Amino acid sequence: LLAARTPPEAALAADLAALLEERDPLRPRQSGGGGPPPVPPADIGLRLDLIAGGDHPQADRAALARIRQAAERFRARLGLSPRLAAQGEAAPLLAAGFPDRIALSRGEIGSFRLANGSNARLRRDDGLSTARLLAVAGLHLRAAAEIRLAAPLDADNLPPAVLDRAREQVETTLDPVSGTIMARRRTRIGCLVLRDRTEKVRPEDAGPLLLAHVQTNPETALNWTDTVRQLQARVEIARTLAPQNTDMPQDWPDFSSAALGRTATDWFAPFMEGCVTPAALRDIDITSVLRTHLGYTHATWLDRELPTALPFPGGRADVDYTQPVPVATARAQAFYGTTETPRLAGGRVPLRLALLSPAGRPQAITADLAGFWQGGWADMRRDMRGRYPRHDWPENPGLAPARPRTRPN
Repeated sequence: LLAARTPPEAALAADLAALLEERDPLRPRQSGGGGPPPVPPADIGLRLDLIAGGDHPQADRAALARIRQAAERFRARLGLSPRLAAQGEAAPLLAAGFPDRIALSRGEIGSFRLANGSNARLRRDDGLSTARLLAVAGLHLRAAAEIRLAAPLDADNLPPAVLDRAREQVETTLDPVSGTIMARRRTRIGCLVLRDRTEKVRPEDAGPLLLAHVQTNPETALNWTDTVRQLQARVEIARTLAPQNTDMPQDWPDFSSAALGRTATDWFAPFMEGCVTPAALRDIDITSVLRTHLGYTHATWLDRELPTALPFPGGRADVDYTQPVPVATARAQAFYGTTETPRLAGGRVPLRLALLSPAGRPQAITADLAGFWQGGWADMRRDMRGRYPRHDWPENPGLAPARPRTRPN
């Protein structure tokens, strides 16, 4: 009665309340052929039609008279005219009155599960047996609960009284095959999932799942470029040096991939704003994020003492810190005019030099450049002069930088 929103719907609620106070006006009647009498259909709409003046061969006229009298009393309590016609849907009103009896199909014809967790059955030949959702008004308890009165309920048109009891949950899952995040919004009443639909993922829903993805799969979730790998290696060298050298910054963070996965909440989460797919994570510049996490003092020391490239008289050489001993790589001409192999971090970190051909192919690697000029250089020079005659190949390249290339007249 309280769930009705309009006078005609309140009149319908009065009829339903009166119907449920009395016994079912559709009574099983013995047929001439013998055997048990047929059980009337469970559709409560048939009973409402009888109350409104309809007829049915199984109708109990005495019960109908009592129901109509009770309906007039309920109308009077609601301030309604006894002649006001009932209009509206019965199922939302029944669901408001008996939310624990909302019944969801279990996938088998006539088999239902109630919101209170119990099971109930409806005869397979009943017109409501194939409904997905029912508002159940009458149950007959035998070996199993049998649905005797019900009305089909629309999950997308639940009354406010039911929605107030409902719980909405948004569950996000990461599809490992497609790499996409699926958001599913579920409306639950008791143990039933009344509505289940896929929605566009909101950043606030996707964020925790994406962060968990980074924490458990750091190697695949993020874009570990060569620049990032070099930064990780440089920081690890600094971590190794710091305990024995108080003249450099202390408290270097652990930049290993496993450690970064565990601490992703601290260094990565602030940069995930707006990300709703795993692919968006790989668009984030991890180098910039890690340098921000490193801080100005540590980043400045790193760039000064463990630079990504070193200047030489004939050019610059990129330094690879992922090797057991860092390696500075450039064409051989870049090292002309250099007689000593540099050391890094104030002489605390040794360095090796990789000399390339003009085509960029490795020809020699040494940790003693002065000794190489005096020894192995002769063999390399002889080979390179024959293959690249237009380049400068001096006998003692440590004495002067490379001369510019010239073309013959």
